[in-house]
Amino acid sequence: MLIKKKLYWFAQLFGWLVYVLIVGVFNKLNGNDLTVELLYSLFSIFLIGLSVSHFYRAIIIKLNWMSLSVAHLIPRVIISILFLGVIVYILQTLIIEIALSNYDYTFVLADAFPKIINWSLLLLLWSLLYFLFHFINNYKKEEIKNLKWEAARNEIELNKIKSQLNPHFIFNSMNSIRALVDENPDLAKNAITQLSNVLRNSLLMGKKKLVPLGDELKIVDDYLSLEKTRFEEKLNIIKKIEPNTETFLVPPLMIQTIVENGIKHGTSKLAEGGSIEIQTKLMDDKLVITIYNSGKYDESKIPETGFGILNTIQRLQLLFGNAAKFTIENENNRVKAQLIIPSKTQL
Repeated sequence: MLIKKKLYWFAQLFGWLVYVLIVGVFNKLNGNDLTVELLYSLFSIFLIGLSVSHFYRAIIIKLNWMSLSVAHLIPRVIISILFLGVIVYILQTLIIEIALSNYDYTFVLADAFPKIINWSLLLLLWSLLYFLFHFINNYKKEEIKNLKWEAARNEIELNKIKSQLNPHFIFNSMNSIRALVDENPDLAKNAITQLSNVLRNSLLMGKKKLVPLGDELKIVDDYLSLEKTRFEEKLNIIKKIEPNTETFLVPPLMIQTIVENGIKHGTSKLAEGGSIEIQTKLMDDKLVITIYNSGKYDESKIPETGFGILNTIQRLQLLFGNAAKFTIENENNRVKAQLIIPSKTQL
């Protein structure tokens, strides 16, 4: 509030000073000498303009004109500036004309009318600048308020989506371990240890909005080790990770979710097994993550089996808006899921 008040007085003093200097320059160009009378007139104009415009502002605040619509505001402004134009003319006549002519002054309507109109137009310009400043200021406040509300809403929605990840992941992992209990108890015990490592890391990472790709891939490696224990030679893992991508920030558990989705709905359903391939590269300052899995993508089954897909789309939209992209399609007898994520500096 104090800054706003200081800004107002700075604008008032600076604005009227500039106007007086312009009037003085025009007088000089018209051949008038810089006399004491001219300086007195200019100083009087400065004080009159400053006082009347401040009085005008007090009326605006008192009558709460800032809350009015444009249609209701315009007639009030026009009436006010015409009235104030008359007031300024009277003050100017009393302070400048009469005082300088030693009270020998004759009122001439033809001289008075243009001066009233000139002052009214000057006050109209003052009104436009004043209301424009407040409109922009209020618009920014409203925009900030809306952005805060949107951020809060997105945060709630994002946390809700993230809260679904761990239960879903645990459910799938426990199913994998359950399948090993009868077949190979020792492997099942080892798988439980691997699961505890995955859960510990995923719980820590799940509290963050973005994590380095290298940290995310450690979770993926732990998960794939768990699944490798189950599927053994039926699961082939291929990774092509460019070193310069490992510090790039990505949403936690997003790659793991897509890999998990690929194994559950693709590779695990094939009698002969299949492969998971993860590729990363930088392209135009964006991270491109491509995940291939054996199988076939069936769009019609998304509502039943596409938790990972829907979750990925929702999270990307909340975190990056339209700056990120996710696609999934069939390519060369494999399912290709691709993420394009902008760098944090591009947001």
